[in-house]
Amino acid sequence: MKAFIDTNVLIYWVDDSARADVVEQLLAQEAVISVQVLNEFANVLRRKRSMALPDIEALYTTLIDTCNVVDSSVRTHQTALTLMARYNLSVYDANIVAAAALSDCAVLYSEDMQDGLNLKVPGSASATSLVIRNPFRA
Repeated sequence: MKAFIDTNVLIYWVDDSARADVVEQLLAQEAVISVQVLNEFANVLRRKRSMALPDIEALYTTLIDTCNVVDSSVRTHQTALTLMARYNLSVYDANIVAAAALSDCAVLYSEDMQDGLNLKVPGSASATSLVIRNPFRA
């Protein structure tokens, strides 16, 4: 099952914690991320964690080698606009949801969106919905 990982979940990967172990398990599956997630990941590590660029680049490369990385497109942005109106999402969250759905992911792992929310996404290839899951909830 393809699953999309949001930045707010992925950032725990660099911690020494039980949450890092959860992220490792997610990455070992059929993980999907977007270029937006890569950008946000690098930004958080640099600005909030003061991580050195070579270390960020090493993590970035591992993610690119491990995950299916999807590009943002006009279609992604158009779908995001529809999702913003339908589910009252921010532009950033809507683009994450759109990228996940358009990549045929069944699950979007996110810590800051509504756990258990089922989203019907226009234009996605599958007829099924996308469900948001917080991977850190028991």
